[in-house]
Amino acid sequence: DQSQRTVIVFGDSITAGGALPSADRDKAWIRVVERESGGRLKMINEGKGGRPSASTKEFDDMLSRQPKADVLVLALGTNDSRDITPECVPKAVTHLRYMVDKARQTYSAGLSVLIVGPPNINKAALGPTKGIANEREAKLKELGEGFSKLAAELHGGYISLFGAVPETSMTKDGVHPDPAGNAAIAKVILRELLKSTR
Repeated sequence: DQSQRTVIVFGDSITAGGALPSADRDKAWIRVVERESGGRLKMINEGKGGRPSASTKEFDDMLSRQPKADVLVLALGTNDSRDITPECVPKAVTHLRYMVDKARQTYSAGLSVLIVGPPNINKAALGPTKGIANEREAKLKELGEGFSKLAAELHGGYISLFGAVPETSMTKDGVHPDPAGNAAIAKVILRELLKSTR
């Protein structure tokens, strides 16, 4: 079907759906997006738990493994936010710029790119990084701002997930959304992806 577009999502555990119990795997946001796109989007899940934006080698491996892409979605930043130093955001932006350039060299110069700013966290439920909860939250916002500027510079789309996930959906560890949180992410991302498929 010519009208179906292949969307590769390179992300972390939130994309992988890794924190959902196996019975809820079909409620991962990427699956919801594909189902609700009415056959317009074929979603390829290249999410992996714990992945920071520095995973450029894994990104290169993914490019050689995936023969086709009409859209690249980069959904990173949550793991970067544990680094609360001033270097965090410039480093992450440099890594994402590399990924977009490399993907456009691989697939096509006009490849559609959607950069996703990381979601909010539930500070009260955070695991081991609870001690830096406020700094980490500030970094997530800062990463989103950096990613937004980069997207504009690279003529790509940008969407922020900060504030999209209800805090009650992240009670497990402060970071990983439950099925309701995944549904909230899916809604925002589907709207954006369908815009670009008109």
